Amino acid sequence: MPGTITSVYPDSTPMLIAHRGDKIRQPENTIAAFEAAHGLGACAIQTEIQFSAEGTPWCCGDDVLQLSSGDGKRPFHQFSDRELSRQPLTTFSHLVDWARRHRHLDWFVEVDAKSLSRMGERAVASLAEQFPEECESFALLSRDCHSLRLARSLGCHQVALKVLSVAQSLCAEVVTLAPDYVFIRNHRVDCEELPPGPWQWVVYEINSAEEAVRWRDRGAHHILTGNLPLLMRSREASDVYGF
Repeated sequence: MPGTITSVYPDSTPMLIAHRGDKIRQPENTIAAFEAAHGLGACAIQTEIQFSAEGTPWCCGDDVLQLSSGDGKRPFHQFSDRELSRQPLTTFSHLVDWARRHRHLDWFVEVDAKSLSRMGERAVASLAEQFPEECESFALLSRDCHSLRLARSLGCHQVALKVLSVAQSLCAEVVTLAPDYVFIRNHRVDCEELPPGPWQWVVYEINSAEEAVRWRDRGAHHILTGNLPLLMRSREASDVYGF
């Protein structure tokens, strides 16, 4: 029902979140992609994290990597920092340095289940210690409630939870956690309107202006898109998301 979102969340400004930056025009999860998204007017960017053999966080969405030299694929965590530094990849520390110069951008930093299983709490701690102090623009994104509770205890101002269904968002564990954001894939929503909660809904991955407008009407506060240039050119999306 139009108007419901702003009445329940009066301070919620709808965001188009660039998935891995502007990955249409630049290599995804790189400073070039983040700069391109910023240049288009994005107000938020989502990136994924993988960890090297030394435990250094890198911006990468794949847990298996093939070197640009064409060598065989290996799990990301088997590569050393020295090997990764020769690839077109960005360390998380480099991202944070760049983000300090663009403080109006919000960031969603995702750590996957495999990394959490392999590294445990060290994965969360290594990211939390690099989040800028007193900065509310970074949110840790995960499917694991325990990891998000840990992140909060380590000083993370915002956390975001990925859920598999609307029903999962209503379970006691999630309601007790009360994440700042809940991410859900569009085809996983089995109700006409997303139910209100103590969080803001992010629906992904939406790559057309018509879908972006429709999901706003269905209760999505924000949209994660893999085609930022297309949505930024849309008058319909502009009217709803205010860019």
